[in-house]
Amino acid sequence: MEIIATNALISINATFAIQLISFLIFLYIMNRIMFRPLRSTMEQRDDYIDRVKEDIRSGKEKLDQLAEELDEQRARVVKEADKMAKSLESEGDRQAAELIEQARKQIVALRSETESRVVDQVKQARKAIAEEVETVTVAVMEKVLHRRLSS
Repeated sequence: MEIIATNALISINATFAIQLISFLIFLYIMNRIMFRPLRSTMEQRDDYIDRVKEDIRSGKEKLDQLAEELDEQRARVVKEADKMAKSLESEGDRQAAELIEQARKQIVALRSETESRVVDQVKQARKAIAEEVETVTVAVMEKVLHRRLSS
């Protein structure tokens, strides 16, 4: 069964069928040995890249969430610090007012004590002066009158 066509570039005969069968067997073997593992490896690589992209995306989301939480915490800490500063300032003002009031009371007490001492010293000085005035007056009168006055 030999078909020979002389005017065509390809001659169809039994060797053509054998070559076709051997090419198909070669293609089958290449598909099994090379193309399937290669496709499998490429699919695994694509899956790995997809997983990495998903991990990166979830990491970015987590980072954004953590940054947001950090901003919220910072805002809370700043608010608390402001409250504490105001509280400490008001406490300091209150203590300063108490100290000023205590100082005023001490000043008033010292003033009244000093005034009473000055009044006592003035009384004592007047008493001493009054006694001296009396003795000086008697002495002056005796000298002026040239005689002794009896007291």
